Amino acid sequence: MAGSKRQKTTGQASSSGIGSSSGLIPKKWEQPSPVEENDARLYRQDWEWAKFRDSQNARIWDDEKNRQLSSYQDRKLEAKLWKWKMTNGVNTPVPTRVICERTVNVEEFRKIGIVQMFERLGWESVLDWCEDNTHRIYLSEVCEWLSTLKLVNKNEPPSQWKLVGKTSRGNMTMSFETMNRIARFDSLGEQAYDYPSLENFLDNRLNLNDAEQLVDVILPTHPGGEMKRKHMSLEGKILQGISVENILARFGDRGGVRVSDCRVVHALLYGTPTLSWRHIVMMNTWATRESSQRRFIPYARLISAMLVQQNCLPSEALWVSKPVEEFTWGYMKKNWRIEVKFSGNRYVVTDDLGNKFEVRTSGAPPVQEEDMEEEEEEEEEAEPSEARRPRQRYMRPHREINAEVAGFVTRRRVPSYKTFDRGQQEIFDNVSACIGEGREYNQRRETWEGSHESSMLQYWEAQGAHRERMNKFMEEQEMFQAMQRSQMEHFAKMQEEEAAQRRAWEEEEAARRQQEIEANRRRWSAMYVSQQMAINNAKVLHDQERHHRDYQAGLPYAEHSGWTNYSNLPYPQGPSDPTPHWPEAVGSSFIPIPYQPPPQGEQSPLDNYREMFEALTGYPYQPNPPMDPNERYQR
Repeated sequence: MAGSKRQKTTGQASSSGIGSSSGLIPKKWEQPSPVEENDARLYRQDWEWAKFRDSQNARIWDDEKNRQLSSYQDRKLEAKLWKWKMTNGVNTPVPTRVICERTVNVEEFRKIGIVQMFERLGWESVLDWCEDNTHRIYLSEVCEWLSTLKLVNKNEPPSQWKLVGKTSRGNMTMSFETMNRIARFDSLGEQAYDYPSLENFLDNRLNLNDAEQLVDVILPTHPGGEMKRKHMSLEGKILQGISVENILARFGDRGGVRVSDCRVVHALLYGTPTLSWRHIVMMNTWATRESSQRRFIPYARLISAMLVQQNCLPSEALWVSKPVEEFTWGYMKKNWRIEVKFSGNRYVVTDDLGNKFEVRTSGAPPVQEEDMEEEEEEEEEAEPSEARRPRQRYMRPHREINAEVAGFVTRRRVPSYKTFDRGQQEIFDNVSACIGEGREYNQRRETWEGSHESSMLQYWEAQGAHRERMNKFMEEQEMFQAMQRSQMEHFAKMQEEEAAQRRAWEEEEAARRQQEIEANRRRWSAMYVSQQMAINNAKVLHDQERHHRDYQAGLPYAEHSGWTNYSNLPYPQGPSDPTPHWPEAVGSSFIPIPYQPPPQGEQSPLDNYREMFEALTGYPYQPNPPMDPNERYQR
């Protein structure tokens, strides 16, 4: 008997901008790519790992197996060492060691009480978030991200952790915030969870923070020594089987049980401690990357979805095909040897070791003996991988949003509830669930309003402080600008004064130079006139002396003595022979300007030179030489 399509537990974030080159309807978190399904490059991806297997400089990690990968503090070397680790000492190809999350058939596992355990921790999205996901795992980009991984804010609270790695299109970040963009994980809120340290949680030995008698509670039939899955309770086997795929993923030793598995199973069975799924994922991812012995890739679907969500894939990203598989009753029967049967108003879960537990349900459909016989015959004929769901002729019971609402529905049932027929019970439970959901909604809203009011008050106080700082800053800016304007005006005034002083100095200097030039010109003119006057006076004095000597010698008066040709003169024979006149001095070529007496009452222009001439010659200043105006000067 085939069951109907099951409903998802919660709404999930939708992927953006997803298309397909094949024309088919794209799956969620699928990158549009021109690479076809039959492209040969998809089948050659495993060949690329051979070069890392033969890397010689990457073998340094083989000599230091207990060393953490991040301790090398070289991202390129760490990437090479991680890829060498994935190929060293193993024969299986890398794509087969990829752990992909499975989806859980929520309707089937709710009937045996498994889903309620996840809802109690706020992990309902862990069960089926990848139900509609694409089968493509972008392995090359996932490996590139894991090989270059870096844990940021390690010393901060775990909610602030970030796993940052490189991809072909920049960095991709895994954090509490980015994981909740994929689906609503850890729905109880960050403050509701306990966050053990990475070392304590993954330690394979008991520590002080573990629950009392943790191993004895989870493995009731453990005889001592190595812990095996067969020693767990039946509920623990189911939870541990889901955990190694979706929670604390690992590749090998599926039949063994570790202390960290016990911590996860204890949290699901008893609700304590309240562990965060996102915290577990980040711790397990980082520890897997850091260890040289863990040669597998965990949470491949989650990392691929985050690569698409953060737009970190190249246009021709290669992938490997990993169809989304499902945990069902048929899967448990085939692989875990765990079988679920319905009897009366209860579901009975048994395994091959004889362990069993029962889950009673008031909403179970009444089953006739004939129907039971037909179902048993169909079970024998059906394939082991198929799981048949019990018949349901009435409306589906209301699905509570969490364990608190489910508890409220149970507590509200009146004593006469057992006398109701099934339809009335369903109506009564649905009304109770609506009331419980409304009360929880109002409670959450009141809590939110209280926290919102305080946060808004802090916000407005911060805004007021910011405005005060901005006002003070603006006042300081205005004062600074006024001071700048004052300085600029002062500088401009100083420049104007300096320019005026320079102009005045240049004018004074030009006037001084002009006066100096004029004084020099007058001085040289006076010296020239004085020299010419001295020459003329010397000529007049010479003529006077000549005339006086001629007069004493009885020689006739000669106005001007002529030129004497001494080469033609006869040799004198005696004193009575006539002698030529004494040679006249060479006359000056300067012709004095006739003196023009100044007009009546005005000063002569030459009077300005009187003192200068008298100082130069030593004689009283005479404007014109003392000469006969009737005398003609001839040379």
